[in-house]
Amino acid sequence: MATRRTPRLAFLAMFLAASTLFTTPAAAEVTGPPVLNAPVFNDPTADSGVPGSPSPQQSAVMDQLIRLIKATPAGAEIRFVNHEFAHGDRSTEIVDQLVAAHQRGVRVKVILDSLENGANDAVTASLRAALGTSESAGSWIIRCEYPNEATVDRGCIARNYQHSKFALFSTIVVDGVTHPNVVFQTSSNLSDWYLYNSYNDAYTFTDATVYGAYRTYFADLQAGRRSAVNPDYYWTSPTGSTHRATFYPRLVSDPDPIVSILRLIECSYKDADGVTRQTDIRLALTAFNKNRVAIANELVRLRGENCWVDVVHYENAAGATTKNVDDTIRQTLAKTVNGRAIQVTPCRISLGTRGGIVPHTKLMMVDGFYDDDITPRVYTGSANFTYMENSDDAFVRISGRAIHDRYLSFFYGLRTACRG
Repeated sequence: MATRRTPRLAFLAMFLAASTLFTTPAAAEVTGPPVLNAPVFNDPTADSGVPGSPSPQQSAVMDQLIRLIKATPAGAEIRFVNHEFAHGDRSTEIVDQLVAAHQRGVRVKVILDSLENGANDAVTASLRAALGTSESAGSWIIRCEYPNEATVDRGCIARNYQHSKFALFSTIVVDGVTHPNVVFQTSSNLSDWYLYNSYNDAYTFTDATVYGAYRTYFADLQAGRRSAVNPDYYWTSPTGSTHRATFYPRLVSDPDPIVSILRLIECSYKDADGVTRQTDIRLALTAFNKNRVAIANELVRLRGENCWVDVVHYENAAGATTKNVDDTIRQTLAKTVNGRAIQVTPCRISLGTRGGIVPHTKLMMVDGFYDDDITPRVYTGSANFTYMENSDDAFVRISGRAIHDRYLSFFYGLRTACRG
């Protein structure tokens, strides 16, 4: 467990509180419209060659968020949730744009985790100076550990921490067209490490039902910090449409939602032309441990039944005492059934002084027979394959060939880079 935060120096707190806007002179201005009903992906290996100025490929996820904030008109509302948010070469611009939105009449409401290492303190101080902390006001920022962060160690609802990473926009205007009910769901936290050292994705979509579900979750995060932790919180939005949202924490004694998905897959099916096909399952993961070994067992079973199963995962630096993917999972995924083995690609790309580059996505794709149809599906968000009771998390399921194939191209590129 991380050590508790120690009191900050008074002069530092005063300086941060007085600084409401930050600028990054070397960074190029983010212009252009945000994408809607589409994903964006970053490429941390694509250097701009200019120190302090990330390339468009490196900052793609953060730039999408900046464009969404810029597109939010006066009178609209932004609800913003993240786990880690620190000043940096692009994340500082997000701080600036949240403040600018508030100043032009947007209601800006922010929930952050109370990270014990103090990583969120500087951004919290600057946003408090601009937005305030009164939850009866139009704009505010709060953190999960209530009422005294020095004596409380928890998430807003879950036992340990708030890990969700999403933003909700009641309305945005793009090229003169108004779009309501916009959800931005990402795997990315907001600091330089997520520009230069990790692969992330973000999916932005308009869906009134799922937007409403995320709003409910946001309100529950806000209110939950005043109540006892609730590891039995889990719920989902309705199924049967393009998008479905899932919200954690969940009791470990309850069925694992990912296992439930995998058990509805069949490995052989006929396509629309009557041709026999093989179901493909692909995952790109940040963390996967023994608490979710049932998922690994299902993947091994499905590979034995001749599904194609392909896993790319975060690889820790040599000598690391703790592994993002632990030995239980590695040994399970290495099993061979009926002469078939899962393709596993541990990923850590070394680029000199920048250190390791790793996947930070939490991604699963299914292309084949699922339940009663053959519609491809993507599952993406903030939730790792770790202890379900510990964290506030959300992910979204997206149905459809077009979005799946965009993620498939990203997956292939990631896997190739990891092997290189």
